[in-house]
Amino acid sequence: MAYAEKRGKSWRVKYKLPNGKYDSESGFETKQDALDWGRAQETDVKRKVFVNPSDGRKLLGEWVAEWRQVMDVAEMSQQTYGSRLNAVILPKWETIPLGDITSMSYRAWQAQLKAQYKKNYVDAIEGLMRMLLDDAVDERLIPFNPMPSGSKRKRGRHVPVETGDEYVWPTPRQARLLAENARTLRGDQWSTMILTVAYTGLRMGEVAGLRRDQLQLLALEYGKSLRVQWQGQWLTKPATHTVAKGDTLESIAALRHADASRAAAIAQANGLAVGDKLRAGQKLRLAKGFTLLPPKYSSYRTIILPPFLGDLLAELLAANSHEHLVFPSQRGRPLRVDDQFYGRFWHPAVLGQDEEPSRKGRRAQAALPAVDGIAEMVPHGLRHGHKVWLDEQGHPRVAVEERMGHKLQGVEGTYSHTSPEMELGIARGLQEAWEKSAGDGVDETAEWRERRSS
Repeated sequence: MAYAEKRGKSWRVKYKLPNGKYDSESGFETKQDALDWGRAQETDVKRKVFVNPSDGRKLLGEWVAEWRQVMDVAEMSQQTYGSRLNAVILPKWETIPLGDITSMSYRAWQAQLKAQYKKNYVDAIEGLMRMLLDDAVDERLIPFNPMPSGSKRKRGRHVPVETGDEYVWPTPRQARLLAENARTLRGDQWSTMILTVAYTGLRMGEVAGLRRDQLQLLALEYGKSLRVQWQGQWLTKPATHTVAKGDTLESIAALRHADASRAAAIAQANGLAVGDKLRAGQKLRLAKGFTLLPPKYSSYRTIILPPFLGDLLAELLAANSHEHLVFPSQRGRPLRVDDQFYGRFWHPAVLGQDEEPSRKGRRAQAALPAVDGIAEMVPHGLRHGHKVWLDEQGHPRVAVEERMGHKLQGVEGTYSHTSPEMELGIARGLQEAWEKSAGDGVDETAEWRERRSS
C-alpha cells in the first residue's frame, strides 16, 4: 500500500510495483497529493495498465537501438528506415528521454520538417516516428503516443488542406514525346524504357530489376507479356538468400545480382570458396550493392502487353547485349536512378536542352524540345499516368489494381477476380491510346522535325 514521507519542504510517496518492490516519486506539496498519486499507480498495477514513470527516462536513441534489433522488415525497408533515422530523427531526438517528448515539442519539430523537406518525405518521417512511439507504448515505456493524431481539434488559425494533385502525370501524347526525346538523347533502349513504365505502370525498381527471362514474347498479337518478379535496389547492407536445390554461388550471383562474377564477393561474405557445394535451405549473405529483391508488397504479377510495346521489347532484346537485364545503364551495369540519371537523362528529356558541340570528355548533344505540361514530373509520374489512363478507359477496378501491384481490401478484394478478358481489354485499350497518341491526321515524323528545328 502506498505511503507518504516528509522530505524537507515537500512530500515523497512510496508505491508498490508489479514485481512486489517499491518505487518512489518526490516533489508533492501535500501528503494527500503524494498519497493520491501513489494509490493511482497501484490501481493501474491491479488493472494491469501500469506504466513505470522511470521507464520514460530511456533515451529515444537507446530505444531505437533496441527497436532495430527486433525489427522484422524486408531489406529495402530496413535500409530506408535506417536512412531516415540517421538523417532526420536521431539528430533531433537521440538524447531526449521518451517521456519528455510532448505534443508541443513534436509540433515545433514538425514545422521545421515542413519548411525543409517535401510533403511526401515529411509524411514518411512522421510515419516512422509514430511507429517508434506506438511500439514504445506497447512496451509500456510511455503511457501514450505524444504525436497528435490529427483527428483532434487544435488551437490556432485554420490551415486549408491542399487539394491539388502533387504528382504530375502525362497524357499518352506527352509520354510519346518524352520517349522521342529519350531516343534522341540515348537511343532506343531508353525510349522503350519510358514507354514500358508508361504502358505497364511498373515501379522504377521493377524496371531496374526486369530480367530478360521475365519477358514472354510469343508471335501473337496479344501473346506478349511481362512478369514482375523482382525489383532492383542498391543496398548498403547485404540481403540474404535461401539456397535452393542445385544452386551454386555463380547461379545465385547471376540471379540475385544479375552478375555471375559477383560469386566471389558472396563467397567472401560467407567464408566460403567459390567452388564450395551448397545445401538446400542454407542461408547466405549476399554481396552489398545492386541486388534483386521481391517486388514491393510481394506484388508478383503478369502483365499482358499492348502489341506495339511487345514489339519494341522484342527488338530491344535482340539488340541488347546484357546477359540478364532488359534495361542496364549506358555502361552495361545495373540501372541506378540517382543524381546522374536525373541530370544527364531525365531532366533534359523532360525540359529539353540546347544543342551542344562536342567538348573534351563529353559528346555532342542534340537540341531537344521541352515536353509541354510535365516540367515538374518525376519518373514515378509515368506510373500515375498509367493508372489515370486505365481509369479513364473504365476498366474494372480489380483488374486495374492488380496490374498496378495493389491488393483490394474488404469484400471487393475477397470476391472480385481478374479474368483473362479483363486483362486483354486493358491491353487493347492501351494499344488504342498509343495509336491515338500520334495525333489524328498528323504526320508525326514531319511534326517531330519541326519541333527539333524550332
